Amino acid sequence: MQAVAASAPRPRADILVVDDNPANIELLVAILGSHGYRCRIANNGTRALAAARADVPDLVMLDIAMPGMDGYEVCRQLKADPATQSVPVIFLSALNGVIDKVQAFGAGGTDYIGKPFQLEEVIARVENQVRASRMQRDVEQRNEELARVNAELLEATRRLEDGNALLRKLSESDGLTGVANRRLFDGSLIDAWSRATREGRSIALILIDIDHFKEYNDAVGHLAGDDCLKRVAQALEAEASAAGALVARYGGEEFSVLVADPAQTHVHALAESLRARVELEALPHPRSAVSNVVTVSVGVAVMVPAATHEPALLIDAADQALYRAKAAGRNRVGD
Repeated sequence: MQAVAASAPRPRADILVVDDNPANIELLVAILGSHGYRCRIANNGTRALAAARADVPDLVMLDIAMPGMDGYEVCRQLKADPATQSVPVIFLSALNGVIDKVQAFGAGGTDYIGKPFQLEEVIARVENQVRASRMQRDVEQRNEELARVNAELLEATRRLEDGNALLRKLSESDGLTGVANRRLFDGSLIDAWSRATREGRSIALILIDIDHFKEYNDAVGHLAGDDCLKRVAQALEAEASAAGALVARYGGEEFSVLVADPAQTHVHALAESLRARVELEALPHPRSAVSNVVTVSVGVAVMVPAATHEPALLIDAADQALYRAKAAGRNRVGD
């Protein structure tokens, strides 16, 4: 049976050793290698930067006094590069004055080891920096993952809100004409009635009925009748939107226009403009006793509600006004 070759153990960390002294490099590589670290070497600052950028190490051990570019400048450039700025740098130097150490930490160094080396100190400081670096990377990775999850949650929330808004709009819109449905009208009337009662101001309702709509359907068919309802609804909404009034399909061929603040709107003028706007659509009506185009009759009611009143009182008043408009010949406004 053929023996399976054991795979080489994974190095504990990848360390870039930068020193112009071959003896120092040899010693450090021997120390670190014996403790399971993978070492790469560079004997000047230019090569050190190229090596770090080509394959970002876990740690840089950096001599200060080197010909050409010194260790301080190498460290500054490493910290200025987004790819290497988080790599910890341990300075190695025979310069043990306070000013040297201050300058080293000011350049971005994370630790400082004086020459000649104490083997135990080198290993202890390297292990400390490698451990801290890995912890930092773990934190950064977790933060990135949290940021990604948060972004996904925000996007999911946005889609949910958009979906809810669409569902709300669909639940409050008439499926045929697209204007508000009876459910939204009823809720809006109750809210407006309550506000008007509290504030002691008036509220207005306009009811609109398409003249001889049954005869229209009989003559042109229900598909054309549906199209007529859509055209009338669009005309009413276009005219009422400037006044901030709510147009709803009240039922069948009847529409309502709720004016929550009549003090800001000339309600009778609005009612007349709504009637005229439908007539201007010039939808041919082959069987109308009123006109050769589709027309509407309009009823208007304005009142200041009292606490003892119900919104049905306003609806009844508008309905009676609509009845009077029809009785007077249709295609007109009654009040």
